[in-house]
Amino acid sequence: MGKTKEHTIQVRQMCVDLHKSGNGYKKIATRLHLSISTVRGIIKKFKTTGTVVNKPGRGRKFILPPRTVRRMIREIKSSPKLTVTELQQMVASWGHKVSKTTIRRYLHANKLFGRHAQKKPFLTHNHKRKRLEFAKRYYDFNWDCVLWSDETKIELFGNKCSKWVWRNTRAEYAEKHLMPTVKYGGGSVMLWACFSSKGPGNLVRVHGIMNALKYQDILKQNLVASARKLKMGRHWVFQQDNDPKHVAKSTQKWFTAHRIKLLPWPSQSPDLNPIENLWGELKRRVQRRGPRSLDDLERMCKEEWSKIPLSVFSHLVKHYRRRLGAVLLAKRGLYKVLTSGVLIIVAHMI
Repeated sequence: MGKTKEHTIQVRQMCVDLHKSGNGYKKIATRLHLSISTVRGIIKKFKTTGTVVNKPGRGRKFILPPRTVRRMIREIKSSPKLTVTELQQMVASWGHKVSKTTIRRYLHANKLFGRHAQKKPFLTHNHKRKRLEFAKRYYDFNWDCVLWSDETKIELFGNKCSKWVWRNTRAEYAEKHLMPTVKYGGGSVMLWACFSSKGPGNLVRVHGIMNALKYQDILKQNLVASARKLKMGRHWVFQQDNDPKHVAKSTQKWFTAHRIKLLPWPSQSPDLNPIENLWGELKRRVQRRGPRSLDDLERMCKEEWSKIPLSVFSHLVKHYRRRLGAVLLAKRGLYKVLTSGVLIIVAHMI
C-alpha cells in the first residue's frame, strides 16, 4: 500500500475543534473535504495522545548505523562497478544482515543510482597526454577555417538497441508499436561527409569496404568541391581522424600532391570531433522517416543532411573552444560537460 497524504496540523486541529463543538464525523468530513475514515483517525489519535502534532522520532528507522553507511558509500564510490549482491555480502561481513532493497535505499538516499556505464574509447597515458597537448596548442585556433570530416554507419531499421513506445496493455502488437526486423538484418549504409562553420559539405555513400584507395577516390570527388561550395578560401585546413586508411602513405602523398593542409589529430578522440553531434541528429531525422530499403536510406540521409539548419553548423564550431576547455579541466581524461552543452545547442536550434 502506498504512503497516504499527511494533512497539515491546521487541518487536523480544525477537525478536533469541530468534533469538540458537537459535530459528527460525517459532517466534519463534508466540511473539510476529508474522508470519514480520515476524520475518525485524527480524532482517535487526539484522544490517545492529547495532541495533533506528530511525535518526534516517528517514521521508518534506519537499520544500519551511520558509520556503516559511510563505509558502504566509500566502498561503492571507490568501486562503482560493485553489484548490490556483492555490496550486501560485504555489509554482512561487517556484521549487519540487510536485504538488497535496504542496500538500494541507502544508496539512493546518498544520490547514488544504478546506470548503464557509458562506452568511451580506452585512453592510455599517451592518448591523454596528446589530447591535452592538442587542447593547449589549438585553444585559440581559428576554427572557421577547418573542414571537419568523418564516416559513420546507419542501420536501415535504426540502431540495434531496444525502443520505447507509449501504448496501452492491449496494443502490444499494433503495427505502429512494433520495431520491424528482417532475417539476417536489414543492412546498413556507410557514409562519408564533411562540414564547416558555414554549413554542410558533400555527403556520399561508401559502397563496399573502404580502403585507402577508395578513400582517396572519395576525397578526389568531394573534398575540394566541398571547400569551394562552402567558400573556404585558400587557407583552409582539413580534419580527419587517425584511421589506417587516412594515415596510409599513399593517402598522405595524395594530400601532399594536392597541397591539402591537415590538422594534427589526437588518437582515440571522436568526442573532439563536432561531426559526431551531426551524425546523431542525422540518424534521428532519418529514423523518423522510416526508410524501407537501402536506396531509400541513402536518399533520405542526403535529404536530411541538407535540411539541417546552417545555424547548427555555425554553433557547433563557434562553441568548439568549450570542448578544449573541458579537456583541460578534465586533466587529460574524458569529459561530459561540453559535449552535452553542444547537444543542447543542437537540440535548441533544430
